Amino acid sequence: MQPGGQRNYSQLASMLERYVQLELNLMLIKANKEIIVHNSLEKIFDFYSNPANDYLWRKEINQTELKGDLHLGTHAYEYSKLSTKKANNLVVLEFTEFKRNETVTLQSIKDSRFYLKSVRTVQYISENRTRLIYEIEFDSSIVKYALGFNLPKFIIAMKTNFDMKKYLSKLKSILEPEN
Repeated sequence: MQPGGQRNYSQLASMLERYVQLELNLMLIKANKEIIVHNSLEKIFDFYSNPANDYLWRKEINQTELKGDLHLGTHAYEYSKLSTKKANNLVVLEFTEFKRNETVTLQSIKDSRFYLKSVRTVQYISENRTRLIYEIEFDSSIVKYALGFNLPKFIIAMKTNFDMKKYLSKLKSILEPEN
């Protein structure tokens, strides 16, 4: 093969990779919300970073099983009710980032049917005030899988933002001590 042919192949591969990334971005739903919680950062992080607690604040979660301690590389097996047709869907997530009392990132494993990424961050404000930030991104085609038909991306995004607001309110009610 000629040196120029090798360069053309590399350029083509690079162009194809950029095209695939653009296509994926068109299918991704991204959302983030934050809330202030009146409790210590450590207590909030301990609860919020553990996906085994998700069923308490995310209505679609049936249960999450951890395969190991909370640290980088641990897998979480999340069973969720996507719809009546998909009442116990399994998503395997991996801790791809774990910074104690700061941030955890959970992401679907490489061979997953659908892409999902969740970033959970806590930020110190004062002794008993903590900012809790929840960011997600996921493949919108999971909606067609769950429902059997497509929905416009803007509707999925609106529903996602609505749900996230409810999730954070539920978290706040769980994490704030009663007066």
